[in-house]
Amino acid sequence: TKFFIIILIPALILLFVIYLDYVHLSSLGSSAERILSKNYKSIQTAQQIRQLMDENRNQILMALFQDTLTAQHDFMLNRNIPSLLTICRDNITEAGEKEIIDKLTETYKKYNPLFSGFMENRKNSIGVNKQFYEFLSLTASFISDLNYLVLINEKAMETAEQQTKFIATKALRYSMGLLLAAMLFTIIFSYILSSKVSRPLTKLARSLAKIKEGKGAYPQIQITSHDEIGFLTSEFNRLFERLEIYDQLTADKLTAEKLKVRQAEEAKAHFIADLSHQLKTPMTSLSMSVGVLSEKANRLSKEKKLKLLKTAREDCFRLSALINELVDIAKLEGWLRPRAKERLDIGKVIHECLRPIKNQAEERKIHLKIDIEPELPFIAIDSLRFPWVITNLIGNAIRYTDQGGRVTLKVDKHGSRLYFRCIDTGTGIEKKYLPKIFDRFTQFSEREKSGAIGLGLAIVKEIIEQHGGDITVESEVNQGTTFTFWVPVGSEEFNEKSTPD
Repeated sequence: TKFFIIILIPALILLFVIYLDYVHLSSLGSSAERILSKNYKSIQTAQQIRQLMDENRNQILMALFQDTLTAQHDFMLNRNIPSLLTICRDNITEAGEKEIIDKLTETYKKYNPLFSGFMENRKNSIGVNKQFYEFLSLTASFISDLNYLVLINEKAMETAEQQTKFIATKALRYSMGLLLAAMLFTIIFSYILSSKVSRPLTKLARSLAKIKEGKGAYPQIQITSHDEIGFLTSEFNRLFERLEIYDQLTADKLTAEKLKVRQAEEAKAHFIADLSHQLKTPMTSLSMSVGVLSEKANRLSKEKKLKLLKTAREDCFRLSALINELVDIAKLEGWLRPRAKERLDIGKVIHECLRPIKNQAEERKIHLKIDIEPELPFIAIDSLRFPWVITNLIGNAIRYTDQGGRVTLKVDKHGSRLYFRCIDTGTGIEKKYLPKIFDRFTQFSEREKSGAIGLGLAIVKEIIEQHGGDITVESEVNQGTTFTFWVPVGSEEFNEKSTPD
């Protein structure tokens, strides 16, 4: 709007100057018309009349001396002086012109009778001379009035010419003055308006430059107008508010991530210390048992030997469990990159991956029950990592369940999800550990006894989330634990070549 005003005002001033020039040019035109029309017509007609009167006078003088008056009398009677006087009357424009024309008309009325009397008395020398002098006097008076009529119109033409020059000079002066005033006003107004426009833009640019340089908080620029600049400033203020909220959220998220990393580092340090202890304890016990057997085998009773061998066997089992879990974790850490999924029969997958676990359950006299809903649809899963989830959960359940206990795996479909429930009657988990059970390097007292590392459940959760699902846990001490997770039945990511016929 301001830029439009900057352009509009000089345009309006220019239009006003054009209008004044038009008025002045119109005045010049009408003045020129007066000069070239009526005044000129009156002068031209008066000169024609004067020429005719001079011719008449000359003809009379010639006739008087050459006795040819009769022939010239007819010629003079045909002159059109009255019609020329009528033309002069029709072009009266100046003061006093009407009185002169009236006088000329009255004088010309005396002209013809005097001329006729002169013709009748031409043989009477006394009468002729008297009438001749009267005729010359009348002609001189008539011509004098004509000259005065011409003089009046010539003065009128001179006055009109001066007026025209004055109007032209005035028009030029006004035009130049208005143009200069318009230019000066436009320059001053443009400077003021441009300063008013550029000042908030400069302030806005400086604020943006400070933000770019990372100096201070996001500013709130004062809105000084309600035009486009004000609207732009308002939008930038809204942008700054959203950026400030975004930065706050990012800072909170970064703080949470830092806290999480620090906790993970602390847990990792604690894990390394615990792992060293878990490796050192069975190794020390195993070394002592083997040393006693090797040095005092002949002096030990059979019961003592069996007890030492049982202790060594348990230590080997604990070391084997730790090493196997470390190997599995190392493999799974390398598998965390998403792989193409295959649409498989979940029942067959579960039975195949739990076949080795069944022998372990039978050795510990734990009842393992697999309850899979019939006619489940094929689901898209990672054929390497998803079976490990089942194996890890069932293996943990068997590990923490005493002899004679039960471990159950239930699989059923609800809506568009496939639910898996791993239920055991084991030792359970204290409630204070449940919120962090899926964090890395989380360990509990029972896990320390069995040689667990604290990474398995964290990786289980990551694998399930990569399948688009989620996992939860419920547990009570000495009552058992239930892990429940689900995955969607439909998935667009699977290997068509691996789909069973």
